[in-house]
Amino acid sequence: VSTARGEAIVRAVPTERQPQGSLFLPMHWTDQLASRARAGALMAAHTDPVSGQPELKHTPARIEPYRAGWYAFAVMREQPEPGAFAYAAAAPCPGGWRLECAGRAAPENWERFAASLLAPRSEPAPEILSYLDNARGQHRFAAFADGRCIGLLFVGREPVRVSRTWAAEQLGTVAEPEARFRLLAGRPGADMPDRGRIVCACMDVGANEIAAAIVQNGCANADAVGALTGAGTNCGSCRAEIGKLIHDRTYAEAG
Repeated sequence: VSTARGEAIVRAVPTERQPQGSLFLPMHWTDQLASRARAGALMAAHTDPVSGQPELKHTPARIEPYRAGWYAFAVMREQPEPGAFAYAAAAPCPGGWRLECAGRAAPENWERFAASLLAPRSEPAPEILSYLDNARGQHRFAAFADGRCIGLLFVGREPVRVSRTWAAEQLGTVAEPEARFRLLAGRPGADMPDRGRIVCACMDVGANEIAAAIVQNGCANADAVGALTGAGTNCGSCRAEIGKLIHDRTYAEAG
């Protein structure tokens, strides 16, 4: 995203709800959690003389794809440094942090890259299990200390497709030697349901759990979903998204 004042690199979400000819960029990101996502860096220094509100909604901007050569998703115990990447966005999760990152030129050695990213800086070097597919550009790593998972890294030439919620939940868990290779799959086994991305942060309810309430239990509105799963029963900010999930499921079945 570029303006006359600066640039930002952010993930795009195509949607028909956005008016044609305009774009929406959250203003809440800071340099602590993202590499180049500050909306303030794009705005001209024009402010309201009374409130001091900047001219956020009246800034001509241009968008174009960022041609990344690699993409990665990682979970780790210590907070990462987003500024080390061309694109990065970090967020806290139970037991640590999750990180989306990308760049044009790939690191010379992915194993060293994984060790520097996943290993706690103040502790001995962890044991790292790796899967390398240079032909396809897919690399996966799992780091362990004292038998516990302390980090996972998934790399690909396209945005990686793994169960992010499940991967984040593996931090701190004890992984027996025979089960460690399963972590490299990036998703739970058949005996462990995938909760999907978290929709209700207050009650920790995933999209797949809400979908099951709709399809398997016949929940036809947000109140019914809330009664069964707890989603949307606290702050309520996710009720609109729950309603959309219900609409989409109902429309798909009707079609």
